[in-house]
Amino acid sequence: MSELNVILEEIGLTQKESEVYLALLKLGEETASRISEIAELNRITTYTILKSLSEKGFCSSYDKNNVQYFKPIKPEQILGLLEEKKKKIKAILPMLKQQELVSEEKPEVSIFQGKKGMATIMTILLNDAEKKKEVLGYGNVSLSEKIIQYQSLYWRKTRLEKKIYMRAVSDSMGDIEHRSPPEWKKLTQLRTNNEFSKLNVYVIITENLVGEFILAGELFAVLKKNKDLADKERYNFEKMWKNAK
Repeated sequence: MSELNVILEEIGLTQKESEVYLALLKLGEETASRISEIAELNRITTYTILKSLSEKGFCSSYDKNNVQYFKPIKPEQILGLLEEKKKKIKAILPMLKQQELVSEEKPEVSIFQGKKGMATIMTILLNDAEKKKEVLGYGNVSLSEKIIQYQSLYWRKTRLEKKIYMRAVSDSMGDIEHRSPPEWKKLTQLRTNNEFSKLNVYVIITENLVGEFILAGELFAVLKKNKDLADKERYNFEKMWKNAK
């Protein structure tokens, strides 16, 4: 699955919807039969997906010579759809806050499944890191890059855009440094510990959160929300940092 498919899914499309939308972009405007050929789906399934895309605002339809044609929205118009969703969410935030239970700050542990779940945790961690502009990490980076793929790349791009500094102890620097943009070098410092190559885990630490990514078997990640726990992880990290090369 391409990076385009992954991002389209993250903004609300299903896998098949993203495939049909990309096929429609290539064609410009076409019948469901022709679109189904490009997307490699049967016509009935394609028609159902096109109807769903139309309801989500990603395409429109019109009749020509008694034949129905479908036309995609332009890529830049997707931003408009997201802005509209953002406005709707802002409008209901006060009502959502009223539903939220008011309680004392207490430790929270959440488990997220698969790559999408990992991407969700990455976003939460970056949001928490914005105040201090720092994030720490340790573990098997090589395996993390291989398993998480596009989600990891998107996280790195977003971190650089937010100008969040990162220190990490990894199994190997690999070619990350060579294929990363100049701003990455300004906002990143890596040290190595070869023993981490034996782990199937990568850990990210922010001011209040600890994210643990399990990179073997059924992929999942654990998000722990507790400042004392995060402080303990930072203490352990500093000892690893001193001993790393």
